[in-house]
Order: sequence, then structure tokens, then C-alpha cells
Amino acid sequence: MASTTATRLPLDVSFYQNNIDADTIFCKTLLEALADGTKDAAEAAHDLDAWVTGESTRQLEELRSRPGVIEKTAYGTVSRSNTPNASGYVEHFFKGFPSLGTIFAPHEAGQTRLIAFLEALMAMPLHQAPETFTNTTNLEEVESISLWPRGVIDPDTFRVHAAKIDCVGSGLEVLGSEAFLRWRNYQSALARITMTGFSDCSFLCGLRGILPKGKKYSLPTPKVQEGIRPADMGFRIQAAVQWLLEPDEACWVYVQCSKKEKTDKDNPRDTWSKENWGIWKAQLAFYRDNDLVEPSARDAARQALERMIEVEA
Repeated sequence: MASTTATRLPLDVSFYQNNIDADTIFCKTLLEALADGTKDAAEAAHDLDAWVTGESTRQLEELRSRPGVIEKTAYGTVSRSNTPNASGYVEHFFKGFPSLGTIFAPHEAGQTRLIAFLEALMAMPLHQAPETFTNTTNLEEVESISLWPRGVIDPDTFRVHAAKIDCVGSGLEVLGSEAFLRWRNYQSALARITMTGFSDCSFLCGLRGILPKGKKYSLPTPKVQEGIRPADMGFRIQAAVQWLLEPDEACWVYVQCSKKEKTDKDNPRDTWSKENWGIWKAQLAFYRDNDLVEPSARDAARQALERMIEVEA
């Protein structure tokens, strides 16, 4: 549910290490502005777009003016550093962007600002930024990329950050810990990011964390994941329900699940199906009624289950 507080966790920019080059400084500054709200979503989107197009165009002009600095491999190709490389600028910024998703509570104003930022990028008319040379002997021939179409960012960008939180020794399983709060926040952000179409993070969905594993499963009998006690499922339940508590998220998940009966077993990232929807309902009912589950997680399971039943009506 939406938070009533305006607090946020610290922004982690350690992935940029100690780089102090102009590009990294720009990225850190813009991320901080999005975090503290000193730039609104539209202004931040404009700044990012202007930086990507401006820097890649500047690089193109510089390379054309000094063709001798372009080093070719034995195969006649050039490295990204010797091209305009618009996608490299995009990647450099979005390497840090996932951290923003961990610092705000679900549906807090700051989180909504992040979603509005992505929506503002996608709302721009499609335009081009120079990417690479199609012919290294003729630097007038340039291949460009489009900014900012749906699905522009590889979801693995968000997977890398998820792995930093959901790992052994992070303290994630301790309800109320910083790692727990970041994971809960991140799941809410991933749900909203996925719904925008900016990047499909479905395979990172916390609901996958309450699917039974290691045991043969048949509805309507719920099963706890093999090797995990109900008492230890609280953090996974709290993460999972971020995709269900709010009406928009629950409706979106229901629509996706309604599109096919079962997930593709040959695609480990496939998430949505009628079968999984039913399993999630059974699992949440089990956790809601299990006295071994931490009370706040039981209540979260109850609220999520009620929302699922509501969107089915």
C-alpha cells in the first residue's frame, strides 16, 4: 500500500566505484536529483536525453575530425570507445538507475517520480542518436539508435541489482532490516516499471519466490518451498505481495496470467499463467492461515489474497 512517510534510504552509487570522469559525475548528479526531488520527472528526462544525444553527437564530430585516432582490430572493426556509442551513454546512466528503486517505500512520492521519469522518456517522439560506423572507411555512414522506445532497457540491468540484495548474508530475511526494506521497495518499483513497458522485469517478480520448488505440486494443496520453514517466509511474502496489493498492479498481473494456461517450462523466465495465478492464491491462503508465519506477513498475504479475489470479480 502507499506509504504515508517521506523518508528514504540512502542512494547507493558504489557501482560507479570512484570514477570521477565527467560522464559519471553527470549520472551521479542526475540520480541524486531524482532521489531528492530537486528535479521533477520531466526535467530529468529532458536532461538525460540531451546528454545522450549531445555527447554521442560530440563524439561523432570529434572522430570525424580526427579519423587517425580510430583504432581498428585485425578484423577491421572498431571498439565502442571509437564510435559515437549512444547506447553506451544510456547504459552508463541505467547502470545506476536501479538503485533508485530500492530507496523509496511502495507508492511513495519519490517512487512515483521515478516512474514518471521513465514515462516522460517514452513520451518523447522517437528520435535518433548516433551509435556506430557502418563503414569504417567512410565515417559519413553512421548507424543510429532510437530514443526512447518501449523495452529500451535490457531487464538484466535490473537483475544485476536484484542479485546484490537477494543474496546470502545480506540480512534480507530479517524483517525490518535495511536489506529487507530495499527488497520490498525494489519489488514494488519493478512491478511499476514493468507495467510502464519500459523494461520487462517479470522474471524478477517476487511472486516467483513463493512458488513451491523441489516438490511435486498439485492444486489446491499448498506447499512450502523445500528446505524453507513457514516461519522463514515472511520476507518473501512481503516482497511477493508488492505485485498484488495495489489495484493497478493486481489487475495487470491478472490480465497477464489470463493470457495462457501454463508457463513455458523451456523458458525459465516465463512467469505469468492461469496455473501460477491459482498457485499464488493457494500459497497466500496457506500463509495467511499459518500461525508459524510472522503476523505482518500473514496480514500482507491476507490483503493480497483479497485483492486477487477482487480483481477476478
